[in-house]
Amino acid sequence: MKKNDVAFMSRAVELARKGRYGAHPNPLVGAVLVKGGKIIGEGAHLNFGGPHAEINALRAARGRAAGADLYVTLEPCSTLGKTPPCTEAIIKARIHRVLIGAKDPNPANSGKAAALLRRAGIKVVSGVLRKDCEALNPAFNKFMRTGLPYVTVKIAQSLDGKIADAAGRSRWISSPASRHEAHQLRADADAVIAGIGTVLADDPLLNVRGLGLKRQPWVVALDSTLRVPRRARIFENEKVIVATTKRACVTAMKRLPHDVKILVLPSAAGAVSLPHLLKELGRLGIGSVLVEGGGKVAGSFISAGLADRFVCFVAPLIIGGAASKSAMVWPDALNAARGELGIKAKLVSSGRCGPDLRLEFKF
Repeated sequence: MKKNDVAFMSRAVELARKGRYGAHPNPLVGAVLVKGGKIIGEGAHLNFGGPHAEINALRAARGRAAGADLYVTLEPCSTLGKTPPCTEAIIKARIHRVLIGAKDPNPANSGKAAALLRRAGIKVVSGVLRKDCEALNPAFNKFMRTGLPYVTVKIAQSLDGKIADAAGRSRWISSPASRHEAHQLRADADAVIAGIGTVLADDPLLNVRGLGLKRQPWVVALDSTLRVPRRARIFENEKVIVATTKRACVTAMKRLPHDVKILVLPSAAGAVSLPHLLKELGRLGIGSVLVEGGGKVAGSFISAGLADRFVCFVAPLIIGGAASKSAMVWPDALNAARGELGIKAKLVSSGRCGPDLRLEFKF
């Protein structure tokens, strides 16, 4: 690598984040064109179905790309999709050298771009800032490798680990700043999941507000016996899934709005089987989910080892009470069966969200 390769790839990583809300469900990708040690074109994949980062960078260079170095955070596509393959455009532009951050986990593209570019006489360097580039797209990476969605569990809790008092009061534990970030987390996801308990208690919309988002995520309600009312606010969304079991009667299904997608799934301990749910959501092309249920739903995903990430907003508030609702609930038998205490998580980041503490963990 040359002296400034890391710096230029760092700029490409920065550019990639500009597509956070528009590129979805495609990956975030940034690209930088450099000639004579200076940047002559930059680009990011900003909108799903729109030009890829490499194409935007080439357009920004305005015909000066011949002999330049291209820094791109993800291996360029080599097959025809919604747009022509970027490898063709790179070859046509007579790029001198292509530096790739992360390998494309998509089997249709993985490893093919470098071979095509080298055959065309272009020098290829792979793995520049690989970890930083891979970290841009954890959900895309998992979905492409496994066919299963990336699962983020989000909780807003008090200092003593409560999400509501005995009467069910929970508004507002978290601050406006934390609630705004919660909407950003929804915007990052293909689907937002909540349990029937949350739907009945809070009647939430579960959509994204305040971000000007064009694409709304699916709303998924877990309801093993179909207790959800027809007038529930979740049905104001365009894309709604109700996941239920064979315990639900056909009459209850017919009462739901006609455009609601009903998934009848196997049950586990009387509830919707979460592994079967994730597998079915993956088949529908849903590559990332945000779990916003109560303590039982959050606890079910984490105790079953199905969560990839846990985001916790801790408010400077103590609720107390013997019957207050805990942020994380699962059967005591699961703890008794473990050889060690609790489930360990790795702290990824910590910071402030208004007066609240924001903690992010991975499993």
